[in-house]
Amino acid sequence: MQLETNTADEHLRATYDTLMNGSQNEIAFVGKLQANMYFIKNMVLAYLKLALPAAPVKLAFDMDDSEVLIWAEIEDDNEEKENQLLLAEADINAKFHEFGYDLTSTIVECRDNLQIPNHYIIFK
Repeated sequence: MQLETNTADEHLRATYDTLMNGSQNEIAFVGKLQANMYFIKNMVLAYLKLALPAAPVKLAFDMDDSEVLIWAEIEDDNEEKENQLLLAEADINAKFHEFGYDLTSTIVECRDNLQIPNHYIIFK
């Protein structure tokens, strides 16, 4: 309807054009991008639901085609929180690995005095 009434945004028009007129590679790439958005969004949301009760001091994310990277800073010697975060990682991987998506976490303590790498997006 949006395409017929010329109210579709540029992204929708380009996607539709690719699906109707693109090469097999272009069509597959659109599918890959859609799958990445779907799986990565759901992985991050599921992780937040599991990890936020553990309330890391700092939390940051990075992602690539099929992997979400987590940077979590916790209080010194807080093994309970570390275990909660590791269990969250295991839970996410148990649900999404079969689809080719994984989550990898790096857990540091405040006393490690490490900066969040520049390519990570800080969760506030």
